[in-house]
Amino acid sequence: MLWVLAGTGDACEIISRLVQEGFTVVASATTRHGAELAKRAGACEVVVGQLGYEEMLRLIGERGIDAVIDATHPFAAEASENAMRAAEQAGVGYIRYEREGLSLAGDGVHPVGSFEEAARLASKLGRVVFYTAGIKNLPVFLRHCTSRVVVRVLPTRDAIARVEELGVAPENIIAMYPRFNSELEAALLRAYRAEVLVAKESGREGGTAEKVKAAMELGIPVVMLRRPELSYPRVCRSTEAVVQEVKKLSLP
Repeated sequence: MLWVLAGTGDACEIISRLVQEGFTVVASATTRHGAELAKRAGACEVVVGQLGYEEMLRLIGERGIDAVIDATHPFAAEASENAMRAAEQAGVGYIRYEREGLSLAGDGVHPVGSFEEAARLASKLGRVVFYTAGIKNLPVFLRHCTSRVVVRVLPTRDAIARVEELGVAPENIIAMYPRFNSELEAALLRAYRAEVLVAKESGREGGTAEKVKAAMELGIPVVMLRRPELSYPRVCRSTEAVVQEVKKLSLP
């Protein structure tokens, strides 16, 4: 039995391929939407919600998990750290799927290491900030940003409600499902008169390149959050590499 930490399009592709190869897959996702995608991809069971270390360890034991495939978002550092610890404690294999990064160096791209740093820099660079870096760290960003912040989130009730709870006015909330091409990104930046874009280096699958291209064409600076750096025991950069690594494991 394999456990895939899911919630992204990458994870769904991995689940589908593993099922095609004859493996039984349990998945987990933090949102109902992510869970639905994992179920459609072929997972026999999907656990929904944020799992801590103890919950992960219990899941491995109760489901008889033989290997953990961590296909969470590049910025889900806490989940990855807990999954590595749980797999090591349980004595099962751990495989990390990591999206390829992008080379985004340029005069208009400003790499930063934290959301507080991103907020302070964005405030200096423009009066209207177009924020596309997820809602988990939005409270920190809003606390330190003095400019108007336009927030783009997934079109789910939970996401929209969370942003409203943080005091963001409805006219500053964009609820749209990715991914976007550079033309649409540029149109949104123009429509909201954005003067700075905030994004995460989420890789090609996360639409980062399209965001940066649109901003550069409009002469808008980009505040780019760098990925957290973790020490993974085993990393794969493609779905096929994950499948091959699973096959190398001594699974019952």
